[in-house]
Amino acid sequence: MALSRQGNSLTTGRANQKQRTRRALVDAAFRLSSEGRTLSMPEVAEEALVSPATAYRYFPNMRTLMLDVATREGQPKIDEVLAALPDDPEERIDALVTVVTGFQFDNEALWRAVLSTILERWLAQADLPERERVPIRGSHRLESIEVALAPLADTMSPDQHRRLVMATMLVCGVEAMVSARDACGLDRAEAVDVMRWAARALQRAAVWESRGTRDAEVPESVGR
Repeated sequence: MALSRQGNSLTTGRANQKQRTRRALVDAAFRLSSEGRTLSMPEVAEEALVSPATAYRYFPNMRTLMLDVATREGQPKIDEVLAALPDDPEERIDALVTVVTGFQFDNEALWRAVLSTILERWLAQADLPERERVPIRGSHRLESIEVALAPLADTMSPDQHRRLVMATMLVCGVEAMVSARDACGLDRAEAVDVMRWAARALQRAAVWESRGTRDAEVPESVGR
């Protein structure tokens, strides 16, 4: 058991280090591009304090890197809403989903290009062992959802809270936007409304489930 935990810790540590390296490259490109410069991968690598070879492992060309820079530009909008989140858990997640859907629908073509690049990265690494793969995307959205749902962490088990965070990831963001538009055929207004509703509905279901687990009671209406 101890060896298993140690192995999990090492795996998590490597994954975290890869995310930090990836973020350092994106942040470096963001800083340099903000100066109006035409970038090269060696310049970005130098700014990020890594080798060009390492940079190319994460981003095979400047196009893939600059698409990540585009996603980085959305982070200030998320940071702004996170800094002013209300106390009510439902209002918190609704505020976050509203902001994310807003800036993604404002530039839908860009975000579809971002998703295309993410899929290309996955395909390029599909035959590699898991330990050799580099992250195909950042973790900003996941971290933001964790912040928005943090007040519920003390009201449910860690497993229940983690499941709620992951389920919320499925109903907001670029993947949800494409599903709403293409698979469901929704216009922007209805797509946003559905994603906001889904995030709130998941939270209510998780809260009800956690109360049922604590009280070992099932409402009479369930199953009718």
